[in-house]
Amino acid sequence: QTSDNDYYLNHDFYKRSTNIGWIFADYRDDFSNFGYNTIIYGHNLINKTMFGSLTNIMKSSWYSNSNNHYIKTTTVNARQVWKVFAVYEIDPVVDYLKTYFSSSDEYGGWLNLMISRSIYDFGETVSSNDKVLTLSTCNDAGTKRVVLQAKLVNFEYK
Repeated sequence: QTSDNDYYLNHDFYKRSTNIGWIFADYRDDFSNFGYNTIIYGHNLINKTMFGSLTNIMKSSWYSNSNNHYIKTTTVNARQVWKVFAVYEIDPVVDYLKTYFSSSDEYGGWLNLMISRSIYDFGETVSSNDKVLTLSTCNDAGTKRVVLQAKLVNFEYK
């Protein structure tokens, strides 16, 4: 994570210049106090590293394995579990990358829009009290974005 969303497009974990970039957090993310929408980006590499395997979420075989519907993350002070509620492919728009909402109604409307885009019905109820994790990468052709969104279901301090 840096002060913009461009640096890790062409730098690695050690801050060395590279054409494949690195997995990185949106500059607006706060991992000590998760906000409405925490966003993580990564390149879709042909060798399936970085977020190269994220495109598998579009396959029915991925959806049919319920173990895939949970994401575990670890931050400096805590562990989190997230439950997937939406997966979709979309043109390069920015509305799914929104992190600030002026009201719970605005946030609720945004959540409903994200759910309506999903190619699968996860049967998850998501409300304006939930915190969201968004994973984003390019599709295999590089013309669209593949997006996974999940709600925080467990938070444990280490």
